[in-house]
Amino acid sequence: MFTSKIFRCTLRHILSVRCGFLCQPFCLVTADLKMSSEQKKFLRRHSSAKHHYTSSGQPIRTTGIIISGSQTYQNNPNTCGSQQRRQVHAYGCANVLIEESETHKIERNETRIRHRLSSLRKWEYTPLGKELQEQKTKQPPHSLKFTVLSYNVLAQHLLEEHIYLYRNVETEALNWDKRAERILREVTNTYADILCLQEVQTDHYDTFYVPKLTAMGFKGVYKKRTGNKRDGCAIFFRHSKFELKKSIPVEYCKPNVELLDRDNIGLIALLTPRVLQPKQVFDEDLPFIVVATTHLLYNPRRHDIKLAQLQLLFAELDRIAFDSRKANSKKTDWVSYHPTILTGDFNLTPDTSIYQFITQGSLLYKGLSRRQLTLDARGHMLENELIPPHLNITDQCQHLDSTGERTPHENFTSVKSERSKAGCSVLRFASGQLSHQLQLESAYPHRRNRLNGAKEATTYQNDWVTVDYIFHNGRETGRSNLHLLSRLGLLTGEELDALGGLPSLASPSDHLPLAARFLWNYRKA
Repeated sequence: MFTSKIFRCTLRHILSVRCGFLCQPFCLVTADLKMSSEQKKFLRRHSSAKHHYTSSGQPIRTTGIIISGSQTYQNNPNTCGSQQRRQVHAYGCANVLIEESETHKIERNETRIRHRLSSLRKWEYTPLGKELQEQKTKQPPHSLKFTVLSYNVLAQHLLEEHIYLYRNVETEALNWDKRAERILREVTNTYADILCLQEVQTDHYDTFYVPKLTAMGFKGVYKKRTGNKRDGCAIFFRHSKFELKKSIPVEYCKPNVELLDRDNIGLIALLTPRVLQPKQVFDEDLPFIVVATTHLLYNPRRHDIKLAQLQLLFAELDRIAFDSRKANSKKTDWVSYHPTILTGDFNLTPDTSIYQFITQGSLLYKGLSRRQLTLDARGHMLENELIPPHLNITDQCQHLDSTGERTPHENFTSVKSERSKAGCSVLRFASGQLSHQLQLESAYPHRRNRLNGAKEATTYQNDWVTVDYIFHNGRETGRSNLHLLSRLGLLTGEELDALGGLPSLASPSDHLPLAARFLWNYRKA
């Protein structure tokens, strides 16, 4: 309990004003009213009439005495009704103060954790970002700076269905109303312009996210997981910076396909700069950026399913992000894509084969174990075919009709294969290998400079791991028009343990939010 001079004076003031007593030392002793040991200690500590307690700490058997100065009021049949009401009211005030002191204790802990968290999570700049920050370089004309936040917000119904996972978490940190306030604070603190959210509970999307974020200047789109699932993914964008050109939901559940029988989903949004008004430019000429988010299967023993889900998502990204104008230009000899940002909870770590596939563009999966896609002789081994050809998605993560539109007819040898520039035949289906041309890289390095290069962590899954990512195309080359400027630094598992883990009074989810700032030259030739 609190023993500061300010608190004692506040207590005396409340009792003197609300109970009608003079602002003098007081004592409340009761046997009829039930008090906890904590309440007894509290009242004894702030009372001048300690002689009303025995040496063992028990109150003297009276029916209730309030002492103010030299006057004594006893709760007995001869005491007037107003005096009795004052006695009860004084006791109620003490209870309120005790409850308020507990609330204040929670708020103090939240503030302490939040300050410690913010002191560790600093913005980390790329060379270009640092030059712009220090004003050594001017922002190019026809460009836009914006911040992307990716966050698995932890659906409340999943929290409550798996409450055993949070048995060591303070109850206050699991309350939805409090968590909701803290989620909004994450948006405010990062000054995000685009929000990519996973585990957004469907009813909360309508009752909380839309009204609250609309009031903050955002518009959004949502895709619920298929089946009877009650959550999904959402993308919100700041309306003062972006207009929505189109949104595309991606469902990973396909009838009668063994690897695609789960209810996970993806969501894609095409955003155009708000500064370009439709009256100035024809719609087909408006530059746009592709923003996608997903939540892949959790099962740590079925990486083959995660790979198949990504094949579907990448095929959709390839079709939407492919820049046909640049590809058909005689000035270029490379495959060109519109600026693309891919975020989400991928439920895989940076040391996995799927991460290699995302960032390096290819993976020979034939002969790998379906559990972790490694050369583990145990369990089922993958064959040439990952997903069936009737889905019309090639092993190059492209829709079959899209490849026909891009490549001259004479380059094709059959429906099952195509001829590359080198002249060798490339199988479209059942090749035992996946590839893509999105040229994605992570905004995060996955290791910290501090603590001897310890691994970054975004959540806890039997250990502190990274499973959340912000990927983007436009590697730092002269032809890129999307540049990473900075990222909000992550923590290590050791640091998260010291802060009490996730969720906490300062972090409303069991995942940390990721944030990255970009520069988009939307009118670059």
